[in-house]
Amino acid sequence: MATPIWAPGVNGPELPNTARVRDYWLGGTHNSEADQELAVHLVSAAPHLPYLCRTHRAYLGRVVRRLTALGVRQFLDLGSGLPTADNVHLVAPGASVVYVDIDPAVAAEGQAIVADEPRVSYLCADLCDPEKVLESQEVRSTLDLSQPVALLVLDVLHFVPDEAEPHEVLARYLDALAPGSYLGLSHTCRDPFMLAAVGLFGAMYGDQPLPAFTFRYPDQVVRFFDGMEVLAPGVVPIPLWEPDPGEVQDRNPENFQGSGGLARKL
Repeated sequence: MATPIWAPGVNGPELPNTARVRDYWLGGTHNSEADQELAVHLVSAAPHLPYLCRTHRAYLGRVVRRLTALGVRQFLDLGSGLPTADNVHLVAPGASVVYVDIDPAVAAEGQAIVADEPRVSYLCADLCDPEKVLESQEVRSTLDLSQPVALLVLDVLHFVPDEAEPHEVLARYLDALAPGSYLGLSHTCRDPFMLAAVGLFGAMYGDQPLPAFTFRYPDQVVRFFDGMEVLAPGVVPIPLWEPDPGEVQDRNPENFQGSGGLARKL
C-alpha cells in the first residue's frame, strides 16, 4: 500500500476526517491512522457503513457514464470529498469538473491531487452558499454555465440540516444552470437501524463526536427533483438504479436505505 497522504488543515492527520474515512472504505490511500481508527470504531457500531459508501460510489460511476452518453461534458460535484477512487474526472476523462468541499484540509489535498488535470478544479466552499460557489474563479474558469452542466450531489446531503433549507439551496443552483442541465443525487435515508447505529456509536465512543446527520425519508428525496424531468428508472433505491450487467447485487436491494435519481432541467 502506498504511504498515506494528507494535507495540513482543520482536520489534519492527527484528527479523523469523514472524507478520508470514506476514502479508506473505498480502498484509497489518502487517509491517516486517525482516519483508519475512526473507521474501525464506526464499523463496530454500524457494520454496513463501508457497503453504503461503496454503493454510493458505484452509483456515482453509473450516473456519470449515463451523463457522458447523453453528451454532458461539464460536472459540478458538491461535497465531493477527495477526488480519488473512481471519482468524476476518472470516470469521465477529459470532462470539465469542479469539485467542492467545505473542509480546508480535504480541499488542499484535493487541489494537489488534480493539479495536473487541466480541466479539473477544486474549490473550498460550503455547498450551502450557491452564489459563492457559482461565482468562484474555479467555476468560472472551468465551466461554461451557458451550456448544460451536471450538478452532482451524492452521499452528502445527510450533512445538511433542515434549517439550512437544502431543497431551496439546490433550487438556487439549478436556477443558475442552463436548460438541459442535470441533477444527479443520492441520499442515505432515515431508518431505525441507522438511527440506532448513530446512537450506539455515541454511547460507545463519546470522545470521538460525529457530525450531525439528517437522514431524510424517500419522499423528501423525491422533492429535490421538483420541476425537473426525472429520467428512468426514477428515484429508486440506489442498487436498483441501472445496475451494471454482471455487477454483484445486494440480495435485497429494495431494502437499501438510500435513494437516488437523475433528472434534467427543462
